Amino acid sequence: MYERQLKAFICAVQCGSFSKAAKKLYLSQQALSKTIDKLEEELDVPLFVRDYGGAHLTSDGADLLPWVQNVCNSERQLEMRLAEL
Repeated sequence: MYERQLKAFICAVQCGSFSKAAKKLYLSQQALSKTIDKLEEELDVPLFVRDYGGAHLTSDGADLLPWVQNVCNSERQLEMRLAEL
């Protein structure tokens, strides 16, 4: 689906800021921001409120977070299972 974008979303939530998430993912802050922008555009849902203090989830972003985590966990489990075969 949107594996890279979903992982960037989760990392930004965990880090509390785009700049910290970008460093963790070895991206520029601008690249991470564009990745999140593209995800928001494709989902047609604003996920973050961006301000000078960082980024925090919108109510829709908070609602979608557990779903996104489940998708990423399922993808990881699928990869592990495929490696076993």
